[in-house]
Amino acid sequence: MQALQPSTNSLFKFNSELIAYGFLLIMVAFIPISKAVVSLAEALLAVSWLIGFSDAEIRQRRLSMFKTTPYLWAFPLFYCFYALGLLYTSDLSEGLRELNAKHYFFSLPLMVITLKMTRDQLRWIFLSFAIANVLVAVSVFYIIATGNDFLHGSTHIPSAFEQRPRASLFLCFSIFILAEYLRNKWKELSNEAITALFIFSAMLLAGLILMKGRIGQLGFVVLSPLFVVYYLQSQRKSMLRWLVAAMLTVALGAGLYFGFDAVRQPFDEALNEYRESQLGYPSSEPTYSSIGMRVAYYEEYWPLFLENLWIGVGTGDLIHDGRPLFEDQRFKIPFQKPHNQFLETAIQFGLLGLVFLLAVWAMAIRSFNPAFRHLGYLFSLLLFVSMWSDSTLGTQGGISFFMLFTTLFLVRPNDPVFVKSDPNHPSLAASELKADGLRS
Repeated sequence: MQALQPSTNSLFKFNSELIAYGFLLIMVAFIPISKAVVSLAEALLAVSWLIGFSDAEIRQRRLSMFKTTPYLWAFPLFYCFYALGLLYTSDLSEGLRELNAKHYFFSLPLMVITLKMTRDQLRWIFLSFAIANVLVAVSVFYIIATGNDFLHGSTHIPSAFEQRPRASLFLCFSIFILAEYLRNKWKELSNEAITALFIFSAMLLAGLILMKGRIGQLGFVVLSPLFVVYYLQSQRKSMLRWLVAAMLTVALGAGLYFGFDAVRQPFDEALNEYRESQLGYPSSEPTYSSIGMRVAYYEEYWPLFLENLWIGVGTGDLIHDGRPLFEDQRFKIPFQKPHNQFLETAIQFGLLGLVFLLAVWAMAIRSFNPAFRHLGYLFSLLLFVSMWSDSTLGTQGGISFFMLFTTLFLVRPNDPVFVKSDPNHPSLAASELKADGLRS
């Protein structure tokens, strides 16, 4: 009897990059759901990515990208500020903690941009994030309907209401992911798929409204007209399209403001909170005012920034030097970080660090994959707006959201380094996943 031979069918060939892609998909999908799963998926992604270097073709391709892809090193170079900031920080332990928390600046560009992914595989990652946020929207419906305080979340499974600024960003951007997918795949999708995606989009918008997330609501009002300009108008260069966008912004903003109390209330509260902060809180408590407290943070931190104008206080001294500022705060507002990403970066690393951050971010945006460039522009504008009132990169959810999508927009499946023919490896087309698989 002939001995059984091990199968060499390429269908079952171990592929470290495909496994890494799977962990990357899980990591993106769980950003709005579970910090613990994101951390675990990142660790497994790193292991799978490192295994890939044992393959000569993968190793050669990645080393070639390291040498010839300047935008790959943009954010890793900014990460050097966190390492250099340890040299003149007073609180070394906090500096090391900050260095660890910001490792996404270094690790994600190297791992994600060098992975071999097709355009449709990228779409699957985007869709996984949007569909995960449908679950978040359902949790918002449940909490609102029941009035149940039980679902405040935990450290590892945050409630949308506990991380409202970031959750509103997630919901807002998910709407545009689905809208972009519908626009580009309309002719390929079945009626069932189109109906499902419209329902998902409506659920995301309803969750965003009910959550009363100001940043996400403002982002939706600003980005929706830009989406129309980018995707739905036939003329590419026309002042008329920008006029249409401005008119749509005003109309959409007014419609949401006057049509939904859940939109009107947070913006009215923000205006009243600012007025109270300027009058000295004659009829309210300062700690009840998120906008007023932000004004206080900016007032207290601004002198600290001016005192350390060029190189900042260092990686770990934001808390060390910031806490004493609030000991004699006139309204007894407790210590917090600045709640402004640009101010926080400037305090840590001075004008040099802030300018460098903006420069590498601009470099990355200019290098976005042309196939997803407009979606990337919407994403970047949404994050830019959020950073004026929140330390977006100061939480795991915020920095992982920012860095994962920024690096995903930098992935270029059509780059020659990915598509060159190699008789010893299956072609790119053979491994392509079809994101329009919603239709058989």
